Parts: sequence; structure tokens; C-alpha cells
Amino acid sequence: MIKPLFNIKLKTNKRNRFIGQLNVKTNVFYKEVKESIHLFRKFDAWGIDAKFFNEVLLPANYTIHIYEIEYNINYHITSKEFEKHSRHFHFIEKEDNKAQIFCSRVHFATTPRDY
Repeated sequence: MIKPLFNIKLKTNKRNRFIGQLNVKTNVFYKEVKESIHLFRKFDAWGIDAKFFNEVLLPANYTIHIYEIEYNINYHITSKEFEKHSRHFHFIEKEDNKAQIFCSRVHFATTPRDY
């Protein structure tokens, strides 16, 4: 039996960084963020590692669920919609995250987070 849920860690300049969980059974990528730390304020956008997005999420059109834990909001969007509204950025070598893709929060569906 295939394990349906995988913790995703990416090797960065500084460390192996946990970026979320991938559920291959339900075709959903889960990511937990804090708005005060992870929101790209200039574009009011959430970001995902570009290589992971292009090689894993986009080809299978995974649904992206971003759980914002400070305001308890669930954001969801398909990978194809994320790409359609995205901006690509490549950060300098010293940064922990190099190439990322960002999509403005206005393109996500939102629901309150239930516990």
C-alpha cells in the first residue's frame, strides 16, 4: 500500500526546510504559515518553492491548502489557478529560499479554520 501523506522537506542553503505535507491520495498539498512571517507583503501573496511547484504540484494539478495560523483562515486554490495568477522571483544565493512562485491572496478561496 502506498503511504498517502508525505512530509516535504527541501534542501536549502541553511538547512533541510519543512515546507508542508503532500497527500497523494487526495491530491492536496498542505502548508501552514504565519501571515506576519510568510506573507510577501508587496504583492499580498503566498509563496511556494518554484522547483517543487513546477515538478510536483503543477503536473498533477494538486489543490494547495494554506493554513494561516494567526488569523485561523484556510486558503485554497488549484495549482493551475495558482500558476495563472503567479509571479516568479529568484532571490540571492544567501537567502534560504531561492526561486519561488507567489500568488496574491485575492485569487484564493477562503474559509474559517475549524478545530
